[in-house]
Amino acid sequence: MPAAGGYWERRRWGRRSALRGAGLTAAGVAGAALIGCGGGKEEAPAARQAPAPASPGGAADGKVPADQVRVKPGQYEQRAPPTPAELAPLANGRYGGTLLVRYLDPPSMDFNRTLSCTINTTMDYTKNKLVRAVFGPKANPAIIDIEPDLAESWEPSKDASEFVFKLRKGVKFHNVAPVNGREFTAEDVKATILRYQGAGVQQDVWSPVVSMEIPDQYTVKFKLDQPFVDFPRNIAAWSHMDAKEVLEKPDLLREKAIGTGPFIQQEWTKKERSVFVKHPDYFEKGFPFLDKIITAVQDDANVWRAGFVTGNFFDWGARDDLDAADMLKSAKDVVYIKYTTAQGANTSGFHFQMRNPKWQDIRVRRAFSLGINRKEFDASRFNGDGGGYSKPPIAWQVLYDKLPTLESQGPWYQFDPKQASQLLQAAGYSKEKPLTADAPVWYQRAEYRELLVPEYQKILELKFNVRQVDNPTAVQMLNDRNYDDTMNVTWGPPSYSVDQVVFPWYFSKGGLNQNNVNDPEMDRLVTAQRREQNRDAQKELWRQIERRILDQVWNVFFPTSIFARGFFHNFMVNYRPHGIGGYTCYANAQSRSVWLDKGAPGTAVWPLLVTDASA
Repeated sequence: MPAAGGYWERRRWGRRSALRGAGLTAAGVAGAALIGCGGGKEEAPAARQAPAPASPGGAADGKVPADQVRVKPGQYEQRAPPTPAELAPLANGRYGGTLLVRYLDPPSMDFNRTLSCTINTTMDYTKNKLVRAVFGPKANPAIIDIEPDLAESWEPSKDASEFVFKLRKGVKFHNVAPVNGREFTAEDVKATILRYQGAGVQQDVWSPVVSMEIPDQYTVKFKLDQPFVDFPRNIAAWSHMDAKEVLEKPDLLREKAIGTGPFIQQEWTKKERSVFVKHPDYFEKGFPFLDKIITAVQDDANVWRAGFVTGNFFDWGARDDLDAADMLKSAKDVVYIKYTTAQGANTSGFHFQMRNPKWQDIRVRRAFSLGINRKEFDASRFNGDGGGYSKPPIAWQVLYDKLPTLESQGPWYQFDPKQASQLLQAAGYSKEKPLTADAPVWYQRAEYRELLVPEYQKILELKFNVRQVDNPTAVQMLNDRNYDDTMNVTWGPPSYSVDQVVFPWYFSKGGLNQNNVNDPEMDRLVTAQRREQNRDAQKELWRQIERRILDQVWNVFFPTSIFARGFFHNFMVNYRPHGIGGYTCYANAQSRSVWLDKGAPGTAVWPLLVTDASA
C-alpha cells in the first residue's frame, strides 16, 4: 500500500503558507518537508496561525435537520465522511449528557514519570499542549497533522533553530486549588519545560532547547542547539502544560490532574473509575458539549464486547474481518470503519534487559527471535493481513512504498528453531541447564500464553516463564526499568515524528531507553538523523537505524495489525477513530467537541459501570 501523504513530497514552502499539507504519511510519524523542487534554495518552515477563534467546528451556523446529524450505520473503508451536522458542530451540537466509556487504570497522574496511554487519557481530558494533533470527522485517519492548542501561532527562524510561540490570551486553569481559575501564561510554559528537561521520560523531547526567553506573558522563544524542523511536531505528541504552583507540589501532581483542559477531574478511584465534569471557562468557546464523562476500568474483552452490543460502551475494536462481520449482525446503529494503522510499534513484542550480562550475548537474543513462527502468529491473530511482517519502531509507510515482507526483515526474523537451539548451545545452554527468562506481561498476555509459550517450549535450551501482572504494574516496571530479563514493549502514547520513536528509545542516555541499550553506533545514527536537514539523507539514516535494530535484536517484535477495525455507536456525534488508535487511549481528546444525539442511552442503562445513582 503506498504512503498516503506529504512527508516525502518535495515542495517549496512560502513564508506565509500554512503547513496544512505537511501532515504525516499513514505512518503517523513525519514532519514538514523543507526541500524545494528542483535544485532551488530551501526556504524556512512556515509559521502556523490559529483560526480566530480557534475551534474544531468552524462557524456557528448551518443548522441541519435531525436526519443529517448521525453517521449512517454500516461499513466504511478508511474513513466515514463528516455529516452535515459535524461540519458545523456549534450550530448543531447538543449540550448536556453523561458519556460513559471504558478506560485503563493509570498508575498515577504524573505523565513525566510514566509515559503510558493510561495517563494520556486523563491528560487529554484535563490538560492542553502548545500544539496538538488534528482528530475528528474531518481528519484523515491515515495522516497526523498538527494545529494550535494553547499556542495560537508559532514562527520558526529561517534555519529552524529558533521558534517563537504566541500564546492565547484569557486561557483559564480549572477553578480548583492551588490555581483557582487563574490565567495560563508563559511562566507556566517555562516551568513545565524546565521540569521536563530536568528528568523523566519526556526529557528527550525538550533536550534540543538550550534557552527560553519570555518577552511577555504571551510569548515564548525557544533557541535550539541545532536546526530541527520537526520540533513543533515532537512537542505536540506528549507535552501537556502544567501550572507552576502544581509543579511545586509533586504529591499533588501524582494524585490530581489540574490543567486548562475541557474537563475537570472530579474523582479518581484507583482500579475502578474516574469522573470528569465540564470546565465552564474552557477557552474554545462553545465547547465542550458534554456535562460529564465517567470512565470505568474494564479490561475484560468479553465484558467490553457485551457492553458495546447493549450500548453500555460506545466504541469497540474487532479482532479480524470475521469478528467485525459478526458484530455488524449483533449490534444496532453501529458504524464500522476498517482503516490502516498509523503509527509504529506499540504493544508489539518484548525488551531484553541489556544491563543483565545474560542478554548481552547477541546469540541468545537472536535465538529468541528465531523461535517465533511469525507467519503462523499473524495468521492466527490477524488473519494473515501482514504476512508475518513484524512492526519495528519506525512505521513502514515512512520508509517504503508498500508493506515490506517478513523476509525483508533479515535472518533473525525467520522461523528457525533448529538454529535457535544451536545458538543457545553455543552460548553454553542445554536441556539440562536451560536459559531461563522471567516474562512479566499485561499487554498481549493472550499472545504470550497461546502463541509464544507453545513455540518456545519446543526449544529445549530455554524456559520462558510467563507471569501476568496488572496494567499499572507493567507500565511502571517498564518505565522504571525495574525488571531483570524481559518486559513487554509499550511504545505509547504515539509519536508524531520519527525522531520520537528512535532517539529517546535507543540513545544510550535516552529517557525512554527502557532496556538500557548502550551501542555507540546507534548513538551515532540517532544523533545524526536529528541533525540531518536533507530529507533523502535523513531517510537513509532511518533505514540504517531500522536495520541495526533488527540485526541486534535488543527487542523481539511480533506481527501487529496492519488494519484497525473500529466500531462506534452513531449516537456519539463528531467522533472518529484514528490510525494512531481508538478512543480509549489515544483519540479521546475529541471529547471536547463530541456530543450525544437525542435518544442516546442515558445513565440508567449502564448497570455494568455506574454504581453512583446520582451520575
